[in-house]
Amino acid sequence: MTIETLFLIMIPTYLVLIAYGVVRGRRRNLPGQARLVSAFLMVLIPPAAIIGALYATEDAFLLAGWGVVALAMLACGVATAALTEFIARRAM
Repeated sequence: MTIETLFLIMIPTYLVLIAYGVVRGRRRNLPGQARLVSAFLMVLIPPAAIIGALYATEDAFLLAGWGVVALAMLACGVATAALTEFIARRAM
């Protein structure tokens, strides 16, 4: 499996799991701080693990190229969590 295929599978799955986690936290009536912490962890851990794995390869070109994708993944995760929270608040 190439790294392109891995990212094509992982990024949509990551975004779906973030949206599911935000909605599930709201359905369980968790307080706002607990929902914020859980969303923060869901958004932060996978890109940080990817950047750590890329850093462990010690290939500067691989880190520079795919590190940007991992940071964009983090930004998309934050946007997904915020928009899901906004929509879930109105829908529920």
